[in-house]
Amino acid sequence: MRKQHVITISGAGSARVPALVGTLVNYKERFPLSKIIFYDIDKERMGLMEAYDRLVLKSYYPECEVVFTTDEDEAYRAVDFIFCQMRVGKTTMRSLDEKIPLRYGLVGQETCGPGGFAYGMRSLGAMKQMVEKVRSYSKDTWILNYTNPAAIVALGLDKLFPDDKRILNLCDQPFSLMKSYAKILGVPQESLRARYFGLNHFGWFTELKDTEGNDYFDPLRSYLKNHDFKPFNAEQRSKSWLDTYVRVNKYMKLMDEYIPTTYMQYYMFPDEIVAESDPDYTRADESRDSREREVFELCARAVGKDHMEGLEMLTNSVFGNLMVEVAESIAYDLNNEFIVMVKNRGIIDNFEPEAIVEVAGTIGRDGARGYPFGTIKPYYKGLMEGQYAYELLTVESFLEKDYTKALMALTLNRTVVDPSKAKAVLDDLMAANKDYWTLGKVDYGSLFKTYNS
Repeated sequence: MRKQHVITISGAGSARVPALVGTLVNYKERFPLSKIIFYDIDKERMGLMEAYDRLVLKSYYPECEVVFTTDEDEAYRAVDFIFCQMRVGKTTMRSLDEKIPLRYGLVGQETCGPGGFAYGMRSLGAMKQMVEKVRSYSKDTWILNYTNPAAIVALGLDKLFPDDKRILNLCDQPFSLMKSYAKILGVPQESLRARYFGLNHFGWFTELKDTEGNDYFDPLRSYLKNHDFKPFNAEQRSKSWLDTYVRVNKYMKLMDEYIPTTYMQYYMFPDEIVAESDPDYTRADESRDSREREVFELCARAVGKDHMEGLEMLTNSVFGNLMVEVAESIAYDLNNEFIVMVKNRGIIDNFEPEAIVEVAGTIGRDGARGYPFGTIKPYYKGLMEGQYAYELLTVESFLEKDYTKALMALTLNRTVVDPSKAKAVLDDLMAANKDYWTLGKVDYGSLFKTYNS
């Protein structure tokens, strides 16, 4: 019997949590728990799912103690792992992150471009507070962070807590892509091993083999050049999410050396994406009206019930599987292979040593270790240097409350480029986020002409 653990789900008001609970049930032999603490500052939203979460655990995991709380001391005082998935500002601010850039003809996306910048600034403040609270109790608690945008949050946490070796930043997109590749190829996902490099939401697969050495990269590359790419669970995805996959095919018709992460589309085809976007109804609205509504309706049916009859246990969660498998690999020092986010320091030998890169690697009791990649070619290096400069300036603008660096960051971002648009969208985002972050405002009238849409 493996040692049991205590975990806190921080951000338990997320509509992702019921499926995470199902994953914890399915993995209880692999990652056994004695206690789960559900924590959120929004008691009402968390309460929408409490009856369902309790019923699932009572029915399938009765040996596990369950606590729901809005008290951060209770949440963080004595736990082994924190599964952190904050959305600071909730759907309201996500909607503004997506809609404000579209006013200026810029990509409206929650992790890329100006929306990702604004979300990152909110997330950094909340994550700093959370880590400080956790560490006031224990230096040994593992913080598995899924808070977006992961690239900015990971770099910011590294700057704020450079000696903390128990913060691990995660992203399920490469994990999900591997699952999709396995379905296309007709092979088990667990048999596939990738070679990959980049920054989070900004990277490329360069090899794909199975554990017996069979090479699947060329067949996959050929397939993606000649077919629309669909995720493994396409029938469960909304149209806007499916749209994030189809441009892999377009990208690879132009440059097929490596297979890009789906998020590269925002940086490669921004004008096309803006033209297809509805400035009054974005993915925040679609998510609220589809996935979130379905989850909340299911959870509402659990109120007053003492059995699961007529209720399904949600389990199909790439996010949940990744989170639990990472925790398992740490807890029992399995050193399983994942695509990880780690400080570069020679992993990519011709790239900035202090950057947080995303590469194939392993995770064990000492955290994540990236496999050495070697040298990257000028095209990819140039793209990554620009994106890293954007990430670094974003973090520095947060830490220093520096308007100039924020403006520079957005101007560097491939979804913006035009400094006049960068200034206009920054000012709008700063006004919308005044309750979350501020910057020292300066007069740029002598340098930039205000952009009018």
